[in-house]
Amino acid sequence: MSLVGSLGEASVGRAQVVEMDRPAPVWRGWLRRLANRAMQRIVTASMRACLRAEAKGPEALARYTARQRRIHMRFDAPVMARVEAEAIRQAGPGAGLSSPPSPSEWFAPKAAEPRGFVFYVHGGSFIAERSPRITQLVARFAASAQARVFAPSYRLAPEHPCPAAVEDILAAWTWFQETWPEEPVVAMAESAGAAILLSALQQARSRGMTLPCGVVLLSPWADLSLQSWSVTAASLLGTTPYTMESLALVARFYLDGRPATDPLASPMFGGFDGFPPVLIHASKGDILYDDAVRLADAVREAGGDLTVRLWSEETHVWERMGTPKARQSIKLAADFIRRRLDEGAPHRG
Repeated sequence: MSLVGSLGEASVGRAQVVEMDRPAPVWRGWLRRLANRAMQRIVTASMRACLRAEAKGPEALARYTARQRRIHMRFDAPVMARVEAEAIRQAGPGAGLSSPPSPSEWFAPKAAEPRGFVFYVHGGSFIAERSPRITQLVARFAASAQARVFAPSYRLAPEHPCPAAVEDILAAWTWFQETWPEEPVVAMAESAGAAILLSALQQARSRGMTLPCGVVLLSPWADLSLQSWSVTAASLLGTTPYTMESLALVARFYLDGRPATDPLASPMFGGFDGFPPVLIHASKGDILYDDAVRLADAVREAGGDLTVRLWSEETHVWERMGTPKARQSIKLAADFIRRRLDEGAPHRG
């Protein structure tokens, strides 16, 4: 069933689904598929090298992982760095305030006085640090939403498998709430960061902690069991540069023997009762599109307030690119953040 159909009259929560564009001409899709097939071959070769390194032992795997992280940081970089043009990095808490429990960065708009906070959890397939391109995206949200962004880091797999990342983000959320208990805050994540953030918020809710006044998810990955149909279809059809095998490999490193349906790893299987309003931006061209669909259904079935915006053929986390549709998505998400910060006190589940 389509997302629009599944969020129809039978919906439990309030849901709004918006189709943002129309599919591109057939010839353009054909060219994109050729490019995706070429990228899939590169990804597959990289995964085979990873398996060979793992077979040689922990030291070889560690060297391979370090090399891949360097490549990720070098190639997922913006063509033109604009972080300082849109936002400024700030020092951490002021005098008299404790430091966050994990390494973190702070961003604030350059042309406006920030009002409220964004709590940002980056993706990176559970194994990579926040890339320069995602750092630029964080800065854009600080500028567009006119808010101060707190971006904590977390321990990475395979050295630190689940639930290490969830524990780190939960600790960062606990610290933030203890430090600024009355400040409005929207939680935000992209890709694998969505799984970490949502699992941490589910843990926070179970402990009776305050939740953010809104949640924004960009191309979310929420099911490490890879049950979403788009994971299979997009991989086989070449409509994405990623493959089901590549997702399975990084999921295996993150899970380290933990069941893939454990909500600590896959919040799709946790509950969303008492969650604040949620915004999801997703693309039908993304290998994780059906994760967004199923996640939206889970939020709706829990009675949540939900907005879903769908693009036709954008890549995974296309907001990190400098395209018109990237700017469109950022602006719309920033508008949601600004409204939630202006309207919402901290949310109690």
